[in-house]
Amino acid sequence: MKQLSIEKIKTEVLVIGGGAAGLTAALEAKERGADVTIISKSRVGKSGNTIIAGTGMAILAPDPDSKDAPEIFRNDILRSGKEINDREMIDLHVAGTRKIIDKFAQWGVVLSRRDDRYMIKHTPGHSTARSFYTDIRNYPYLTKGLSLTLPQLRTARQRGVRIIDYAPVVALLLSERRIAGAAAVDKKEQKVLMFQSPAVVMAAGGGGMVYARNNNTCDVTGDSYALGYEAGAMLRDMEFVQFYPTRVSACIKFNISNAIFGEGAFLLNARGERFMAKYDRAGDMATRDVMTRAMFNEIAEGRGSSGNVFVDCRHLPKNVLAQKYAEFLRLLARVRIDPSRDLIPISPTTHFFMGGIAVNRRCETTVPGLLACGEAVGGLHGANRLAGNALSETYVFGMIAGNQAALLAKAAGVPEHQGFTPEPFRRGELSVAELRRALALATWKCISIIRDQRSIDKAVREIDDISASLDRARIESVYDLVSFYELKSMLATARLIALGAGRRKESRGAHYRSDYPHTDNSSYRGNFYLRNINGRLDVRFRPVS
Repeated sequence: MKQLSIEKIKTEVLVIGGGAAGLTAALEAKERGADVTIISKSRVGKSGNTIIAGTGMAILAPDPDSKDAPEIFRNDILRSGKEINDREMIDLHVAGTRKIIDKFAQWGVVLSRRDDRYMIKHTPGHSTARSFYTDIRNYPYLTKGLSLTLPQLRTARQRGVRIIDYAPVVALLLSERRIAGAAAVDKKEQKVLMFQSPAVVMAAGGGGMVYARNNNTCDVTGDSYALGYEAGAMLRDMEFVQFYPTRVSACIKFNISNAIFGEGAFLLNARGERFMAKYDRAGDMATRDVMTRAMFNEIAEGRGSSGNVFVDCRHLPKNVLAQKYAEFLRLLARVRIDPSRDLIPISPTTHFFMGGIAVNRRCETTVPGLLACGEAVGGLHGANRLAGNALSETYVFGMIAGNQAALLAKAAGVPEHQGFTPEPFRRGELSVAELRRALALATWKCISIIRDQRSIDKAVREIDDISASLDRARIESVYDLVSFYELKSMLATARLIALGAGRRKESRGAHYRSDYPHTDNSSYRGNFYLRNINGRLDVRFRPVS
């Protein structure tokens, strides 16, 4: 079979990932005068989880009449994260959200207003209203995140950022343990791209596709974690995966914004009983981890209906729904659900990774020259992410990463690296697609919402069995090759989740173990750090001081 040709590209800053985090880092690095390339496995600005996000962002309100304050916001994040968050990252995040609105004005991102004031909602887990939203009137409801990324993409093109689409990065390249570039497979041109770069920003998002049930886009396969780990970057908190509670289970599947509970909506089981107060004093305003387990438990104990529970909006004023949730109502109407008279069937699904690559206050990893931002990074969220912090995090830390990448690139110069040899084409007996499905089913069954030692051990065995069969996988095209590397990322990510879950013998936040159902602050009030040292996994626990 023919081998792929190679093209070499030099760039001062290489940004991996075409969502909000990557675009923000690229724009910031370009503003600092760097030669910047942004590369995406799909299309920059039109791929990844940003485009399907609800656009709600937790921002410290600039309104002088607001009841919000930095300390209130900080405490909400700590409380949601069960107090094992990185305190320095919290402070950077809270302060950094104040810059987002000004940046949006520069990029052409339009926030939603009512009566000449920003529309701000109060979402579960927050002490006050601080969730800002974009104006989505000109965008499809299911991809309303384009209201964030398309203005950024237009600005990036205008400012001269080099943009490369449909080219998944499959390896980070090092020179004497320092970042020196990356290798990507250009699917359209059917060749390998070899980048030489002294500063690489990892912004390739999370890993929802590791699980059979998820609400992520199909290109989110854990690449950030696997590529970082393979290059020697330290990871943290990988056992903490957030499962979104309110996924509509109808012909069209989509998320219900948690903000609707701030309007007075509540959950019902199949018996018509409100059940959230049994699980948390906050009731239907509880955080996502609590809500997800409560729903899972109601369904498991026979109080669900076809694997669902229900959101009840029937008592809410019609004008509130019409004004604030017009697109949501139109989407429900397509599946013949009228929330003014019908219950909305929902079930939980994989949503977000709290863990990820460990970084310092400048978004630098433990590999010199490698930076990270967005969902690629762990630390801010601790054991459970507060609603609205996913998007605001991408902007706050995307700005920091882009700025630092430009500084590093100017100081270092373009390095040489030893190159990269892609996996060869071959007529293997195993289908990569089938191996991927087997992995996703194993993770959902064994290491999803509720875990125990037996299920964790089973997950590790199945992950190792699939890993051992990779050399028999069929690779007959560039598309097979890309899918193969995605499977490698998914396997590495799943193994890190399972091993982290096995080490944490307690329940905390989104990590719930039925064999250790209580939180153990005496032993586990801290974080597990994972690192690849000469091919061996090194795991260290650091208590929170």
